[in-house]
Amino acid sequence: MATPNRLAAINRVLQQARNSPFYKERLPATPLRNWEEFQRLPFTSKEDLRQHSPHGLVCVPAQELLQYHESSATTGAPVSVWYSRDDLTEIRERFSEWGVGFKPGDRVLIRFPYALSTIGHFVHAAAQHRHACVIPADSRTSITPLPRVIELMRKLQVSVLATISLSAVMIAEAAEMSGFDPRRDFPHLRAICCAGEPLTLYRRKFLEELWGVPVFDNYGMTETGPQAMDCHEQRLHPWQEQFWMEILDERLEKEVAPGEMGSLVVTSLSPRASPMIRYLTGDRVQRMDQACGCGHTATLRVRGRADEALWVQGKPFDLWELEEIIYQLPSRRFWKVAAGTDRLHFTVEKEQEGHIVSPELLAQLEQRHGVRLTVDLVPKGTLYDRTELISFGMQGKPVYVSPSQSSQERRP
Repeated sequence: MATPNRLAAINRVLQQARNSPFYKERLPATPLRNWEEFQRLPFTSKEDLRQHSPHGLVCVPAQELLQYHESSATTGAPVSVWYSRDDLTEIRERFSEWGVGFKPGDRVLIRFPYALSTIGHFVHAAAQHRHACVIPADSRTSITPLPRVIELMRKLQVSVLATISLSAVMIAEAAEMSGFDPRRDFPHLRAICCAGEPLTLYRRKFLEELWGVPVFDNYGMTETGPQAMDCHEQRLHPWQEQFWMEILDERLEKEVAPGEMGSLVVTSLSPRASPMIRYLTGDRVQRMDQACGCGHTATLRVRGRADEALWVQGKPFDLWELEEIIYQLPSRRFWKVAAGTDRLHFTVEKEQEGHIVSPELLAQLEQRHGVRLTVDLVPKGTLYDRTELISFGMQGKPVYVSPSQSSQERRP
């Protein structure tokens, strides 16, 4: 809710942000008087961040900078983000309240990238803040290929696995290839913590079936750090004291009603070293305002990147809806999808020889989702090569959607 206290917090952030070369020319010189003035502030785009990295958004003295990170630069020049001691303390203390409940005696194996990425460092700090033991099994190094990850999980009696959801599937598959049952042969594992990609309701349920433990989600990005995390009831709640979240319509003109789909725009509410002012995240989200047993009243549903939505005959299909289709199929671990002129085409690795997609199931899915579907079940190893477990496990940012088909040009 837009309150005077929120506006006062934003004015404090704006006052500090004016010290940066980028925001100095974009922000009014005087405090905002009302929310109408806030809504007239210009958006900050990822291209703005690229053009002004590495130093253009820094608004504190250089001696206050304590940690530096960059985006993965998979779609362009990297984005730079700096953190001060206060920033890191805030993130560590807030993040340590994750619903998984890090505690003394936990052994947390972190299978996120460490080099220049943020999430591995934040989980590391949050777990240790709660006196849990950390095992830093970086996901982008040949030192810890999947067989060694499995060995570490068993011999060190790992209780929490922290990784992207696709990696959790890959680790389970590699365990099976070594003769282990993920549900039976990791008896100390009590939870999986995911981040780094949207975790849909369907994938969460699949992971819990695969491993036999609850899965906890976190949402954030390099530019902002964590923005939302699961409570103990596994519902994703936004950090309302740290970020003002606008969910805007397609034209980015007005906020959508609770429960409706919109584009997420975030503004820092605490004076970060690199604050974000009306940052266009590029994510499609829904915000549900309903009471939760943990005491929060807002829940976030992250539907996927807007520029990765597939358009078929004027209708968008985001990651959430694509996975709603995928997880009705008999094989569903590893897949990719492309949009044709009149249909969605899925390529799915076959998990068992007897798996088929019946015409009846296909017809049901087509009717439910209003689109023609084709599904190719291909031999295991077609999408991900199992013969080299280092490359199989060293997954970068997951790509499920054919890049050539996901652009906005398919929009009506």
